[in-house]
Amino acid sequence: MKKKNVFRLAMALFVVISLVISTGVMAAEKATQGTIQGKVEQGNKGTAVIKTDDGHTFKILGQNMATMIGKTVKVTGTLSKEGNAARSIIVTHFEEVQD
Repeated sequence: MKKKNVFRLAMALFVVISLVISTGVMAAEKATQGTIQGKVEQGNKGTAVIKTDDGHTFKILGQNMATMIGKTVKVTGTLSKEGNAARSIIVTHFEEVQD
């Protein structure tokens, strides 16, 4: 009886650890460190977004960049892609780029 319980516990731990590892791998594939450059604009919901020269729009997270609207910035942080269109960046550093 005890051997069955130990085996079940071991299998349950194996399944839980496997799920945690696979979730971490999937999250790592969707988020990467990077730098983007673009113009800060007012987004649809009142938050600032960055629009790059190639037409991509990134939601800005982690920084209040409302004072930078209309300016070109170079932003470094964690980039993530949600589906085919929505992108965001968790900003860790930014600087204004002189035109």
